[in-house]
Amino acid sequence: MRDQNSPEFIYLNIGHFLDHMIMLIFAKAAFSIGIDFGLLKDSAFAEMISYGIPALVLFGACAPIAAYLADKWNRKGMLTVFFIGIGLASILTGFSQSIIQVGFGLASIGIFASIYHPVGISMLIEDSKKVGWRLGVNGVWGNMGVAGAPLLTGIIIGIYDWRMAFIIPGIFSIFVGLGFFVFVSSRSKFSPEIINQKKELIGFA
Repeated sequence: MRDQNSPEFIYLNIGHFLDHMIMLIFAKAAFSIGIDFGLLKDSAFAEMISYGIPALVLFGACAPIAAYLADKWNRKGMLTVFFIGIGLASILTGFSQSIIQVGFGLASIGIFASIYHPVGISMLIEDSKKVGWRLGVNGVWGNMGVAGAPLLTGIIIGIYDWRMAFIIPGIFSIFVGLGFFVFVSSRSKFSPEIINQKKELIGFA
């Protein structure tokens, strides 16, 4: 059984937070983006918000594909792809030079964001007897991402600009992904299967 305080559980909770938070940056930043690209204040938000629709569609549509890849390949590997992929997509969105590029950046965020729920939730309930508790705690982290997105985005825009509102969380997500990759790699060296194989070799010798 996986301990509720294990590093993997912590990474899964951070992942749920980042998944919701990065997906919702645009909702707060849309007005600032529109103004930056020369749209009128009265229509900036209304004109920009439609560019986020493909991201929402892909967020749902790509979830079955992410689940299929996780089952065929590796859940932990897919979670690493989620962290690093959504981080890179968020950074690239911050470097957009046109509204169309913003739309493509948001779409790529939606694709990588679709990975978390089918992969992360399955990892949460795998080999655990405290399924309800783990799902409840993870849900709190996800809701913190929803609540924190406008707050954090507003603070970053106030200090810097809308570009940094995408770039800073993106960089953080990549660092979390690299940390998770190192954690998974170190765990795989001492997995039960490898330990048993070493015991068999020693016994044979």
